[in-house]
Amino acid sequence: MSVTELAPRTTRRLVTGFGVGGGVALGVLVALERPFAGVALYALAMLASVGLQHRSDAVLYDERDRTHARSAASLTLRLFGYASAVVFPALTLAWALGYFDWPLWSVALAFAVAALYLTYGGFRLALATRA
Repeated sequence: MSVTELAPRTTRRLVTGFGVGGGVALGVLVALERPFAGVALYALAMLASVGLQHRSDAVLYDERDRTHARSAASLTLRLFGYASAVVFPALTLAWALGYFDWPLWSVALAFAVAALYLTYGGFRLALATRA
């Protein structure tokens, strides 16, 4: 490791921070109607993340890191799946009763959640038939 190279643990933390920070910046700035700023910050964060990984000569990710990434992805999808299973039917009922109007962004979110469920179902079916 050279004097200027970061420790692998520091690099992993920065890569994660840039990924999370870029995604949050994109979402927040789009919600604040600043889409160009959101995309610019997201792109800079992703470029920094890729640059850090490319620049490092050390092994950054091992099997333990892959296990943590799989667990985090599984828990994230489970949380959003359960939340959307409650929230979207409740909002639909409130809409049907005249208590709620769907803003444009929530319609897009509803389609994204539906696409997520369809994608999951497709992969689940494909993997089950392959086993």
